[in-house]
Amino acid sequence: MVLIVGGMAQGKLAFARRELGVASWSEGALGAEDCVHGLHRVIRAMPEPRPAIAAWLAEHPAGVLICDEVGCGVTPLDRADRDWRELVGRVCCELAEQAEAVYRVRCGLGVRLK
Repeated sequence: MVLIVGGMAQGKLAFARRELGVASWSEGALGAEDCVHGLHRVIRAMPEPRPAIAAWLAEHPAGVLICDEVGCGVTPLDRADRDWRELVGRVCCELAEQAEAVYRVRCGLGVRLK
């Protein structure tokens, strides 16, 4: 599995298409494709996303997960938004441990972290 993280609209999907050969993806959902664009939205939609992500990874061991970094900037006033940001960060840390490769993309340029 490959994890790609970076800020919103920083070219993560274009990087995955160009550098990793991603040809199809699901948008904000754990779909049948080998790439999920918008993992942060998947996490928001589920109260406990870890089992669903684990099941998707079992079916797509060479899959690509693309997630916006949501922990930077102003801390939300709403408790639910803060909890979601925390969960996204923790899930991404867990995925990074399992990943074959982790990239951070900024301005369309990817830096391999792992």
